Amino acid sequence: MAIEWYFALAQVLTRAGIDIDDVFDLVNAWLAGERPVWLRPADDRATGTRYVVLWARTGEGRPLAVLARVMGPDLYICGANYLRPEQVTEFEKWEATRND
Repeated sequence: MAIEWYFALAQVLTRAGIDIDDVFDLVNAWLAGERPVWLRPADDRATGTRYVVLWARTGEGRPLAVLARVMGPDLYICGANYLRPEQVTEFEKWEATRND
C-alpha cells in the first residue's frame, strides 16, 4: 500500500493547527500494526469516489481524524483534524468496546 503525502497539504494542515507529525505518526503506526484505528467509510456516492476516515490516537494520545481517498491499494491523504468533543465521546465508546 502506497501513501502519498503532498507538501501543500502539510502547509494547509499546519496553518489550521494540525501537527503534520501527528498525521504522519498515526498513519505509519496504523500501517505497522502498532495502533488501532477506527476506519469509517466516507464515500461520495454522487461521484463514486471512495474515501475513508481513520479515527485514532496520536502518539501522545490525542484523538485525530485523517481523511484519505482510496484508489485501488493506495491511500491519498486529503486532510486531517483533531476530533471535536462530541466525536471524542463517540470514539471513546468505540475504544471501550473493541477487542484487541
